[in-house]
Amino acid sequence: MNRIQVNRDLQDGIYNLEDIFVNLKTVEILFKVFKSHEVLEDVFENTPVIVDGSSHYMHVKNEDASIVVGRDHLKNSEKKILYLDIIHELVHVKQQRAGLDLYDSSYAYVDRPTEIEAYEIAVEEARRLGMKDDEIFEYLHVEWISHDEHKRLASRVGVRI
Repeated sequence: MNRIQVNRDLQDGIYNLEDIFVNLKTVEILFKVFKSHEVLEDVFENTPVIVDGSSHYMHVKNEDASIVVGRDHLKNSEKKILYLDIIHELVHVKQQRAGLDLYDSSYAYVDRPTEIEAYEIAVEEARRLGMKDDEIFEYLHVEWISHDEHKRLASRVGVRI
């Protein structure tokens, strides 16, 4: 992760992945996600990243697989959190490109197959970075889920509470 640089002081606008996350395409976990250098190159060339002051964290637009990054999140969050978040969102880019509905409302957020897969990859990378389960458990917390859902998500992705 030391090779990755994050350009934090960007204004609202549309950027390339590498404009924000320098050297990201060299990380091994992305080769596992995308399976080939060609697909990875295509993702980096054709996935716009929208920095948006009205968004809070990161998400992928279901209609076109663009990634939205909250300007305050980009500016103020720990580099490790931003790194894990972009890995998570790139899994969603892969899923959207495969025709999956990222926001299938027939599932609760913590049970949605697309979220489980994205969190599993982020957890795998968090462990590679040396994060312990208590730190990963904290990373998995988002405001829109209950305490019980938080524990269920952790359990689904193999994080001990």
